[in-house]
Amino acid sequence: MKLLKLGIRFWITITSLLSFLVGWIMLAHAPKPDQSGWLASSSVAPLSTLEPLRPLSAFEPGTDGFQDQPMFGFQPRNQFRPFFRTGGS
Repeated sequence: MKLLKLGIRFWITITSLLSFLVGWIMLAHAPKPDQSGWLASSSVAPLSTLEPLRPLSAFEPGTDGFQDQPMFGFQPRNQFRPFFRTGGS
């Protein structure tokens, strides 16, 4: 049994080291983003600008921008629902 444990530990160690080294070599020889050609040759369109956000005062109650609907669909529960409880301590 001791020999089997030693063999499994040795196998895991060797395969881990080999897979780490193979991954390192694959990353080292992978083409770099500036060398691939597709990024350097394509013309990048400028990003469109967004309109500025409304100030936070527009969301206060009593203002025209405030809506009675809760944000993100969150609705508080009005009735109490107990959690499922087990009899364990």
